[in-house]
Amino acid sequence: MIKKIKNKAVFDYDAQSDVLYVYTKGIKYVESVDLGSIILDIGEKGIVKGIVILDASKKFNLDKYDLKHVKKLSGEIKITPDVIKLKITIGVIKRSKEIEKFATAKGLNDIGLPSDVVCMEC
Repeated sequence: MIKKIKNKAVFDYDAQSDVLYVYTKGIKYVESVDLGSIILDIGEKGIVKGIVILDASKKFNLDKYDLKHVKKLSGEIKITPDVIKLKITIGVIKRSKEIEKFATAKGLNDIGLPSDVVCMEC
């Protein structure tokens, strides 16, 4: 079953700290899952509230300027009883062409999130 986040996700990029935030409003934060340089923020009832991407320019192999001008962003999170897999795709304009870059992460589902596939879009 694939679920889209009901509230459209929004994103924000902090160039000074090179951190990209993707989050939904209206979901109360409960805890986080560390997937290395990507952190999932979990809300009530195990719902994914947001994604924090550390060292985002390196993770996507893009200039910080490009990350300040993202045209679209989507994320897919696959949760099984044992593992969480995440793929984030961003679209930026470079030399009048839209290009897509993606980042992935994988980690243990050590907090017992229910199996699911969640999609976020900005």
